[in-house]
Amino acid sequence: MMNQRTSWAHWLALFLLTATSVKLLSAQEMEEQENHVSDIVSKIYNFLVRNGEIELLGHYCSYSTRPYFLRWQLKFKTKIWCPGWTLVYGSAKGNSSVSSSLQDAIVNFVQKAYQEDVISEEDAKPWLQGRK
Repeated sequence: MMNQRTSWAHWLALFLLTATSVKLLSAQEMEEQENHVSDIVSKIYNFLVRNGEIELLGHYCSYSTRPYFLRWQLKFKTKIWCPGWTLVYGSAKGNSSVSSSLQDAIVNFVQKAYQEDVISEEDAKPWLQGRK
């Protein structure tokens, strides 16, 4: 009778040890997968989100581009401002590419800067030709 209990206890201990090992392995694998997914999401975010500086009409300006979804389509919104020069800022929303969003934000900035007499018509003209 003692041998049967020992045998049964041995199998139970072996089963619990195996189950715990599998559980620990699964937890470790899950953590590795979470880290991998986090790295992928971070790379996509860094690819889509752009912050930077450009020189515009002889002044350094900053811009920020962010993605968003509209009706299941990826769109971009951009804001451009020129600290130390003017409080005017330009913005664009609804573009399907980072570069077109930045270009439209620059044109919007130039339009506003011209309306506020920050820049001359001569400076604004190259940016506004062919635009509505």
